Amino acid sequence: MIDEPQPEYVWAFPPERPRNARKVWLIVLLALVAVAIAAGLFWLFVRPGMVADPRPTDTATASPDPSPTETASPSPSATPTVTPTSLPTAAPTTPPPPADPDLPAFRGKVAPLLRDAETGLSFASDSRGQDGVQLADELIGDAGLMADAVAPSSLADEWSRGVDAYAEALQQLRTAYESGAGPQTAIDRAGAALADLNALIG
Repeated sequence: MIDEPQPEYVWAFPPERPRNARKVWLIVLLALVAVAIAAGLFWLFVRPGMVADPRPTDTATASPDPSPTETASPSPSATPTVTPTSLPTAAPTTPPPPADPDLPAFRGKVAPLLRDAETGLSFASDSRGQDGVQLADELIGDAGLMADAVAPSSLADEWSRGVDAYAEALQQLRTAYESGAGPQTAIDRAGAALADLNALIG
């Protein structure tokens, strides 16, 4: 009996697949997912329409109807400020009183006015109506110049009282002309007050 050859068993293993292929595909897939998420976030939050314009905007021209509170009104910083050093350090002083004139200088100033007053009173008796009123107004104006003249302190009070009496008599004279009454009483009072003024200045 012939022995038949026994078959030999050969173990055949399937070819080994690279173990790293699965890891590579997994990494690629995760990378794609990450890129997709980043693109979605970029599209949601950083769209071109939401990017701020770096150029400055002009708020004054953006509105066709400017309001008083826009930048057209000067800001407080644009107004000039006065520093304390530019302010006067000394308190303003009152002007000194006019110098006391001597009697000859005062006489030379008021003597022409007194002469004009005497001349005007000499025509008062012959004046009537509107002509008399105009003459009285001229004499009252000269009396105002006498009152403005600065008299020496030694006779300032007497001069002031004398001019007031003379001006009051001239007002009575003007009233007499306006009313048509006789002016002689007022003329006599004005002449007496004028004589007193002449006596004061010698």
